[in-house]
Amino acid sequence: MSPTRPLPALCALFLFPLTAVRAQDGSFDPAAAQRAVDSALVEVERVLDAGPWNADLEALRAHPAVPEWFQDAKFGIYFHWGVYSVPAFGNEWYPRNMHRKGTREEKHHRETWGDPSESGYHDFVPMFTAEHFDANEWAELFQVAGARFAGPVAEHHDGYALWASDVTPWNSKDTGPKRDITGELATALRARDIKLVATFHHARNNQHSIERNGRLQWTGHYPRVDGWPTVSEDPALRLLYGNLPRKQFLDLWLAKLVEVIDGYQPDLIWFDSWLNEIPEKQLGGFLAYYFNRAKAWNKEVVVTCKQRDLPHEIAVEDFEKGRLDRLVDYAWLTDDTISKGSWCYTENLTIKSLSEVLHVLIDIVSKNGCLLLNISPKADGTIPDVQRDVLKGIGRWLAVNGEAIYDTRPWLIHGEGPTRLEKSGHFVGHLQYGAKDVRYTRSKDGKTVYAIVLGWPEGELTLNAVEARDASAGKAFLLGHDAAVRHRVDAQGRLVLMAPELAPAQRPGENAFVFALRGFDGLGLHPLVHLAHLPELILSAENAVLDGGRLKLEGLEGDRNIGFWDDASESLHWLVRIREAGQYDVSGVFAAVNRSEVAVVVGDQLLKAGIPATGDWRKKVELTFGQLRFQKPGVYHLVLRPANRATWKAINVWQLELSPTL
Repeated sequence: MSPTRPLPALCALFLFPLTAVRAQDGSFDPAAAQRAVDSALVEVERVLDAGPWNADLEALRAHPAVPEWFQDAKFGIYFHWGVYSVPAFGNEWYPRNMHRKGTREEKHHRETWGDPSESGYHDFVPMFTAEHFDANEWAELFQVAGARFAGPVAEHHDGYALWASDVTPWNSKDTGPKRDITGELATALRARDIKLVATFHHARNNQHSIERNGRLQWTGHYPRVDGWPTVSEDPALRLLYGNLPRKQFLDLWLAKLVEVIDGYQPDLIWFDSWLNEIPEKQLGGFLAYYFNRAKAWNKEVVVTCKQRDLPHEIAVEDFEKGRLDRLVDYAWLTDDTISKGSWCYTENLTIKSLSEVLHVLIDIVSKNGCLLLNISPKADGTIPDVQRDVLKGIGRWLAVNGEAIYDTRPWLIHGEGPTRLEKSGHFVGHLQYGAKDVRYTRSKDGKTVYAIVLGWPEGELTLNAVEARDASAGKAFLLGHDAAVRHRVDAQGRLVLMAPELAPAQRPGENAFVFALRGFDGLGLHPLVHLAHLPELILSAENAVLDGGRLKLEGLEGDRNIGFWDDASESLHWLVRIREAGQYDVSGVFAAVNRSEVAVVVGDQLLKAGIPATGDWRKKVELTFGQLRFQKPGVYHLVLRPANRATWKAINVWQLELSPTL
């Protein structure tokens, strides 16, 4: 057992001055904090009255969600850094889990710091010193890494603000570092022409009851434990632990946003989950206030959300540790972390390789997305060298290949190759890409197509997706290499590149290589690849005809499946348009608790596939059936049914897909 380290007494916490929220004797003044909240709310009403935007979410749909600067920027950096960085144990949810009896965080806290009833999370605040934090040095690192937007986690679920606040005493200017972290960083970033991001996770902070499925449930970040600080009636502690009446918390939620908007004019405000619990009065009030302020400042701003809890016309959708599995025609965002574990610094944090981070960035950009990459500084304000090395590696790659990332737009297809995501959304897992995986982007003027190869291509590189009419009409270049790349068009009309023979030390970088295709007359998508990505060849659950009384379409929009397939006499039906005769590979996405077997039938052709037990109704597996042959173009009837009624076990079905056999 580690020796117990006593935490500072609570009274010591308020010996340093508390600007607008202090009384004459230096103690916390709840009335002063409330006056600051009330003043912020009055300002919201004034700004909304002046317009042009008001709090009506329907009317706010008219505000453009995606300015051009965001589509151009592609890459940003933020950081989980706060009081939770002091214990450096578990993850950034330490504040919650140390109050949950039986968790490893609670056990660690008792052994290292003492009983949570006496050594509370608030007692870590004086230890969050940030003595080595240098805003200019951090901003310089972010610039070297190639970030076009950056900023802090302004407030996490824990209730601690990284800006100079008048509405809460728990802020970095009055406690802990006694510095305006957000303000210092905003100045340093803007001096380098980097847009400012502020992320907010504070919708989760409030302890309150909510109705779910007809029942009232107690919710919030901090658990209520009798005799522990989370249920204290001390007015200062209540502001940290979210132990507030709902109206008071909602007013505070909005007032904090107003402080950051007016104090620092962020270009992007990013939200974590739980916005669905914020009423339209406050949520619409924030949006209208931010948009009106931005208009007055002649700024184009961005708001993001995580769980489609804002209309997509207003906010950019964000995927946590995830991304889309295909190209879409709207901009989106991924927030991912540089580590393989906690988002904040912990003593055993494992950092991803440069290749892993870089390949994810490239894949995201090819699908019309941007990446917001999290790093994890220590409580004293140092950024560990292992994280710096990855950031510098990204910067080195972008210095050579940035024209294929920045200011680009998607091409006709995001990419090709054997490595594919199984699903879109949050937490999609890790993939290992290689030299057969290619991702595409294009310049905004459309004159250059970039083929980004996720490994060094040996010998000839056939771009299966790229149809070229005339090889002599254009030139191919390997970015970072002086000589033009030899190329030809094969018998099928595909562009073939002859990669230069370069030893590893001679190659322009590592991990991914960009071939710029310039001056070609009408580079197009090869017909076979084009056919493989036609919507009618992806037979979704939503488009199936359900033949049976128990079959049911379930799941959320964008992730629908057919379930309740208990009756072996039931079946699924699609009409599929085949535009070109030939042989097509058939695959599908399924889940099953017990092993089963299913059949695809088209006319007199029948293909079978065994569905393994995936262990969970939502755990997907992609399976191949084989090939179907279509003698002529036309509309065909495709049936999915049990292969053997006697041994049938229920399955879930997401989709079938037909792809021309290459």
